[in-house]
Amino acid sequence: MKRIELRMNEQEKYDVIKSLVDHNGNKNAAAIKLGCTVRTVNQIIQHQAHR
Repeated sequence: MKRIELRMNEQEKYDVIKSLVDHNGNKNAAAIKLGCTVRTVNQIIQHQAHR
């Protein structure tokens, strides 16, 4: 498996989104934690799903 280095804010986004997906979490809470919109959270999830 290829190892990818992420910047700190990217790593935080990845961790929050991964936790959301793994535990069927609240997208609104994730958006607030990341300081973005629910739409952005959905876009990040879609982007991660296509990797």
